[in-house]
Amino acid sequence: MGVIRTQDLKKAFERIINKLEYENIEEVKLETDWYKFIPTDEWENFGKDVIAVGSLQDDLESIALLVHNAARPCTYVDFDRVASILRAISQKNNPA
Repeated sequence: MGVIRTQDLKKAFERIINKLEYENIEEVKLETDWYKFIPTDEWENFGKDVIAVGSLQDDLESIALLVHNAARPCTYVDFDRVASILRAISQKNNPA
């Protein structure tokens, strides 16, 4: 089983932001909204294909609330939202 330190995550996120800044990307317009994802509690269930629908617009709005309201608690659902946003940025800037 793997392990990642929080300091390593911090460095990885800093490098991601540095890459965007290096490429003069100040914002990314996401032209799609709906996406498919596997809910976290089903990731390890290989016997059943559970696919849910997410909304990038909802993710963006929720993260904006987190950014602009210091009293708003950060939850692990916010991790999923950021992951979906990062995935959409990757898809847009580095399509298959």
